[in-house]
Formats: sequence, structure tokens, C-alpha cells
Amino acid sequence: MNARIKAIALAGGASAAGIAQAADIIEFRRFSEAVTMIPDGLAYLKRDPLKRKNIKKWYPEAKSVLVCAFRYWTPDMDHAAELAKAGDPAAFLAAEGREANQPRLVAAPGAKISRYALCRDYHLTVKVKMAEMLEVIKKEFPAADGKIFCDTSPVMEKELGRLAGLGFRGKNTLLLSRELGSYFFLGGIALNVEVKADAPSKDSCEACDQCVKACPTAALKGGRLDSERCISYWTTQSKWIIPVDVTERSKGFAYGCDLCQEACPQNKAPGKVAPGFEPIKK
Repeated sequence: MNARIKAIALAGGASAAGIAQAADIIEFRRFSEAVTMIPDGLAYLKRDPLKRKNIKKWYPEAKSVLVCAFRYWTPDMDHAAELAKAGDPAAFLAAEGREANQPRLVAAPGAKISRYALCRDYHLTVKVKMAEMLEVIKKEFPAADGKIFCDTSPVMEKELGRLAGLGFRGKNTLLLSRELGSYFFLGGIALNVEVKADAPSKDSCEACDQCVKACPTAALKGGRLDSERCISYWTTQSKWIIPVDVTERSKGFAYGCDLCQEACPQNKAPGKVAPGFEPIKK
């Protein structure tokens, strides 16, 4: 069942797939320690934090978790060229239903949009693909059912991805894969059937700290992210005006930020973008 469910996921457009056990997540301890320091723009993370400890608290029937990665960028893609194709940043973001939290930055000459935002809204795209996978799984395994998650549910997606063997947690707090890098979206299905779990990743960044050095606002410290120093937080989540010192260090990013990912050696690996996640063409 493990092999077949992952094969269904890959056939459904995932770049990688793995299975994790539905159980208490040890990493929740770090999240619970940091929850009081979460800024207002990320207040949704404070709602029912205990649900994140175990996916069963969100979906009581859960026994296993399918976690999928969908790659949206590869090293051979030209960010500057894709930005040029997108045209006026403000108009592009508005057309895609994305709110520019710092309109002054978006209107500035040379404003940059993060790579992930040059694609269709991944919340919708990933959920559609996961729903299609679930239907196939239910047809092949009649006893199976499940509940889909992608970013907005009280689920510790990155840690579930590590437990499912998709990658390791980097010093930039993202899930990193030796094959895919970190330019990928995560989605999953909490399944009500027992499926053999994959081996968790025990890999690490080791001595590499290129992402830490690349962050111009020193938002990365000890494997944690200081959201109130993060360019991406200020330009996509915060409802307040971005501090002057963060603006001065933003290096043109007006919606999101890729600087720590640009510096990561894991993002030099070649490969293909998952179907449906190519940058939007005008």
C-alpha cells in the first residue's frame, strides 16, 4: 500500500511523496515555546495550537499521513526574465488575487516578487491535486478515506514532510531536499488507513550556514526565524508599515523574499517543475 499510494501521488503531479505515521510530533515542543512570540500578522498560528501536536486532533480518524512536495522552481529558470514576463508587479499581484501588504515597495522601480508568487495560488492548485489523488486512493482501497491539508490547516507540514522522508529541516527553517532543493510546496492527506511509514530524514545542513549569512536582516538564528525581521513576513503577512531598516535591506523584494533560498546549495540541483506550477504566462 505504501508503494502504491506514493505512485498515485507521483502520477497525480507530485515531485516527491512519502508516508508518515499519525502520532505525536516531538517538534511541537519548539512550536509551543515560540507561539507567544508570534507577531500579529501570523495570529492564525496561535489559534488552537494544541491541534498541531498530533494530526489526530485535527482528523481523529487519521492513522497515516501522505505528504507530497510540488516543485515550482529549478536552477535553470531565470527569475529576472520571469519578472519581466509578469509585467507591472502591482497589476500582476492584483490579477492573481494577492494582496500587496507594502504597496509602496511594490510600486518602486525594480520591485521583485518571490518565485512562489509567480505561480498560481498554490493553496488552490495543491488542494485540487490532493483531492484528485484521494479519489484514486479511495477507488483502489475502498476502506480508505482522508482529509486534505495545504498550509492553512493546523498541521505541522514541514515536520510531517521530514518524518515522511521528503527532506530535512534547514537552518532557514524550510524543508530541504537533496533532490528538489527547497523551492517546493507541501500538501498532504491524513488517511484513515494504516500504511507503513517511510524512514524519517536524519540529514542536516551540517556546517553550512549560507542562508544565515545571506539574510540581510539577520532573521535566521539557531534554526529559528525571527518573523519581525523577515522581509517575507513584512511584505505578505504584516498589516503594519514595514520598518525603514528592513526596507533598506530588502534588496528589491516587495512581495515575499527568496534570499535565503537563493544562497542555499541544495537549490542548485537540476530537475523539473511539477505540472501546473510553472510561472504564470501573461
